[in-house]
Order: sequence, then C-alpha cells, then structure tokens
Amino acid sequence: MSEDNGFDVRLAARFEQEHRHVPADAFVATAMKRILAARRHRDVLRISFRAATLVAIVAASPWLIAGVAHLNEAVEFSLTWATGLHGAWALGALAAVWVVATHLRRR
Repeated sequence: MSEDNGFDVRLAARFEQEHRHVPADAFVATAMKRILAARRHRDVLRISFRAATLVAIVAASPWLIAGVAHLNEAVEFSLTWATGLHGAWALGALAAVWVVATHLRRR
C-alpha cells in the first residue's frame, strides 16, 4: 500500500511538471504580439489625449479667465438683486409656491 501512495505522489509531481509551461506555438506568439501592440497603441492614445487636453486648456486660458470674470459679475449682480427688497419678495413668493405645490402633490 505504501508503494502505491509513493507512486501516486511521483505521478502527481510528474503531471505538474509536464503542464507548467505553454509550448512555444506560433499562434501564441502571434497573439501575444498583437496584445502587446494593442496595449502600446492604447497607451500612446491615452498619453496623446492627455497632452492634447493640456494644450487646449493652456490655449483657451485667456477666454476661460474672461469667462470667469463675467460669471463673477453675473453672480454678484444676482446676489445684490436677491438681497434687495424686490428680490426678497420675489424669492419669498417662489418659496411659498414651492411649499404649496409640494404639499398638494403629497396628497
């Protein structure tokens, strides 16, 4: 019985040794070359896209800065309007309409 167990262990070890490596096949080599080429292509595209985005942001920065200044003026105007007497009444009316509408919708 102990001889059979030793044989099984040797057979299992031999089976593991035989199946550890994939034989060098032309199909496997071609597939690996294609996979590596696709990965390189993807990496080049990703880096190119990031560089193009950075260049576009740098090129558009004068317009972005002017747009932010204009947006800042618009926000300042709306805040001064909202804090005025007429703005406060308008915002209060909108809040009251919203409360009534949500109350009626829940019924």
